[in-house]
Amino acid sequence: MTHGQGLPPPGTASLLEQRESLLAFVEAISSELELRPLLTRILIYACELIGADRGSIGLADPSGQRVRTEAAHNMPPEELGSEMPRGSGLGGRVLEAGQPVILDSYADTGIRPGWGEMLQDRVLGLPIEWQGQVIGFIGLGFKPRDGAPRAIGAEDVDTLRSFARHAAVAIANARRYKREQRRTERLELIARVGRMVTAERRVDELLQAACDAIHEVLGYPNVAIPLLEDEPEVLVMRAAAGRQGDILEGVGDATALTGAGFRLEWKKGDEATSPFILRIPFGAGITGAAARAREVVLVNDVRADPRFVPTPGLPDIVAELAVPIMVGERLLGVLNVESNEPLAEEDAAGLGIVADQLAVAIENARLYERVQVAAVLEERQRLARELHDSVTQHLFGVTLLAQTLGEAARRDPDEAERRAATIMEQSRLALDEMRELLAELRPADAEVAPPRPVHRDMPSQVGVAAARLRREGLPAMVREWVAEAVLGGMKVRVDSAGYVRQAYETEHALLRITQEALHNAVKHAKAGRARVRLRVTGNGAVRLTVADDGEGITTAGGSGFGLRNMNERAAEIGGTLQLRSTGGRGTVVHARIPAGRSAV
Repeated sequence: MTHGQGLPPPGTASLLEQRESLLAFVEAISSELELRPLLTRILIYACELIGADRGSIGLADPSGQRVRTEAAHNMPPEELGSEMPRGSGLGGRVLEAGQPVILDSYADTGIRPGWGEMLQDRVLGLPIEWQGQVIGFIGLGFKPRDGAPRAIGAEDVDTLRSFARHAAVAIANARRYKREQRRTERLELIARVGRMVTAERRVDELLQAACDAIHEVLGYPNVAIPLLEDEPEVLVMRAAAGRQGDILEGVGDATALTGAGFRLEWKKGDEATSPFILRIPFGAGITGAAARAREVVLVNDVRADPRFVPTPGLPDIVAELAVPIMVGERLLGVLNVESNEPLAEEDAAGLGIVADQLAVAIENARLYERVQVAAVLEERQRLARELHDSVTQHLFGVTLLAQTLGEAARRDPDEAERRAATIMEQSRLALDEMRELLAELRPADAEVAPPRPVHRDMPSQVGVAAARLRREGLPAMVREWVAEAVLGGMKVRVDSAGYVRQAYETEHALLRITQEALHNAVKHAKAGRARVRLRVTGNGAVRLTVADDGEGITTAGGSGFGLRNMNERAAEIGGTLQLRSTGGRGTVVHARIPAGRSAV
């Protein structure tokens, strides 16, 4: 055990020395505002001050019915985080008695420790009080000395009681600091979500951005926003962060959730968001309770609440907060968070403001989507007119000529030949115009997107690829694609030294550019070797270079769907693309993404 600077060895301090040590302790902890390190320092000082061999500090939950060990010194590893109900164990007895508790041996606590040697320790438990309430306890253990138990006298208790008063002040200050810090974080989150209200996003993208922001800023281990959709008795979760976010990405175990009546399903045709959705029965879980009652539900002891549905992989969750997202009297969904420490009314109030902002943002996003649908319908009508006034007319002329071709052949072979030539010309014109219309209908990634699965219950391969890109990153995905793609025997080297992870949109665009450049090297340049280089410069700019040793590409000016795709993808993420191709000297495709446009 390490002794604090200026402190005497355990058990040898005089009363004056103890007082001096206590002053040194107060001075040392006065600048510590983070609660967990503070409690650890308090515990070590307490052991040194009174000559204890080991100890722990527990803090009471808001209900005062349970105490959780938050710091341990020279104790079994499982001690940290353990909980004792009121009246059980040393901490529970102190919580119930509200005064010092002295036991002749640790065995008298009724709890079997991980270390058998502790059973012979004499123990002292002392309440930590603040403003008339017990907020925690200090428990100390003393090994027998020369076969006899270490005596614990009134002087030890008085000294430790004085010590505990200072500890209570320090704990209260740390909690006050944490509350102020959380208030600042909530204001930051509110401002961040507020900016989403005016953003032109699809609903799923908006919800995912909100989940990520709440998870990142406030640190909740689980955040989810299920919406009430067309099915009146089902909430549909399309966006989440934390462990449930992993489940929606396909990398988490959903067995426990599906066993509770939740249904995990593939989401089709959307590579920008998670590939799964989770359907939640309207009344299931604490989320369902908030949706059904249209009221905020805050539970600070989820294990005692039969409505709680545990998320796989998060065994230490102690609190859950569900806030309905409402527009007037109409329920849109629920903002749900889980925490590994108790939540306060301030959490509910802050997330209530966020939920109100999300209600506006969701309505805006849905309106934006409806406008997009209207624009698509208008475009379809325009294309229908174009088909009628151009392609259809040509085809109609072809039909008429074809009907008279046999008669003309019998009457005048030369006339039949002229009509056949006219049919060919009309067919060519119709084909050219059809190609132009198809070019307008061409989706941005039509050349590289794989076909949809035939079976409707199978996952979208694009969605699965998106999830893998989010999980594994760009260099790994490039290497996997090179290993799996048909590249005509071309050898490809991938160099990613100096590259750091970027935002999904950036990595997705760079992956597609890389694929198209390598395809061109095989199809048009007949290359035998190619090199892909990914790096991030000192100022944060991203560089992608794909070079091959082929014959060069004649369409270096930028014509063709493939090259146009690469230019469009670079522009969409704020970058530029250059292509240098010299006959017989290979082709180099170079994409540059400026700093600040692509960071995660």
